[in-house]
Amino acid sequence: MMRRALVTAVAMAAAACGPVEYRIDETKGVPPVKGSTEVQLGGSFTCGTPITSGQYTVTTKVVTGGCEFSFDQDVEVLEASDYQDIPDLAGASNLVQRVELEVKTLTISDGAQVLDLQTRVTSATLSVNGQVVADKTTLARLPATVALRGDALTPLKAKVDARQPASVRARCVVVLPDRPAPPDKLKMDYDAQPAIIIGTGKIF
Repeated sequence: MMRRALVTAVAMAAAACGPVEYRIDETKGVPPVKGSTEVQLGGSFTCGTPITSGQYTVTTKVVTGGCEFSFDQDVEVLEASDYQDIPDLAGASNLVQRVELEVKTLTISDGAQVLDLQTRVTSATLSVNGQVVADKTTLARLPATVALRGDALTPLKAKVDARQPASVRARCVVVLPDRPAPPDKLKMDYDAQPAIIIGTGKIF
């Protein structure tokens, strides 16, 4: 009787601890979701025309009271070789439980000085797989950690669970007002470090 009670107690304690989780982050080689682009706005620039900046094309759009600038990029989070090189990813039993992003910076500047958010920037957002992870209201509180959810998480989880190369789509959008006049140069920088948490449990 006592032995049965002891076995039950041990089982309950193990269940209370929950499944073991492993964190795959920069210490395991996961690169940051990081981007930087700089565009010239002086001279003949007209809002509504695309601007080529290095490897990026910055799209622009006329919005009420200003001009919207946006650029997108795909950032590889895990390569095919990572599934052999990172022991926690070996085998197929560990599934993605969640993905966290530590948003470190989202900076809008003229190339030399950060623009005043109250007078020079109407809005600014950083999105990953369509989920806004930082905006103008959160800039003062960075760094901050955000969990990817729903449609932002699903494609990344599917790739990792299938042990396939995985990437995310990052998008930075900035709106500058017409007045005061935009600077001659606009520079947008962001840096967010993903962490993939895997374990034997399932999420739905």
